[in-house]
Amino acid sequence: MALTFRAEGDCLVAEISGEIDHHSASGLKDRISAEYKRGTARNLRLDFARVTFMDSSGVGMVIGRYKEAAERGGDLSVCGLSGELARLFEMAGLHKIISVK
Repeated sequence: MALTFRAEGDCLVAEISGEIDHHSASGLKDRISAEYKRGTARNLRLDFARVTFMDSSGVGMVIGRYKEAAERGGDLSVCGLSGELARLFEMAGLHKIISVK
């Protein structure tokens, strides 16, 4: 799994590559949180365009980042969802609370 960051105005974009499973979700969470806390961006976007697999551990990681952004007065959005990931987000109900771009 690879992770890179870029700023877009008042948004920190985390570009995730590879698989998000129970082995990688915790480290991913820690790295995204650290970068988000280090900066001043209010909003956070997770870019899943290069994610090849995600299980329920990834869903938990996303929900945690949603809560973190809300505590900061910002919003969490996601982009680049494949058909499979979009279905996972819908089944988990994430599309009801998180903006999908």
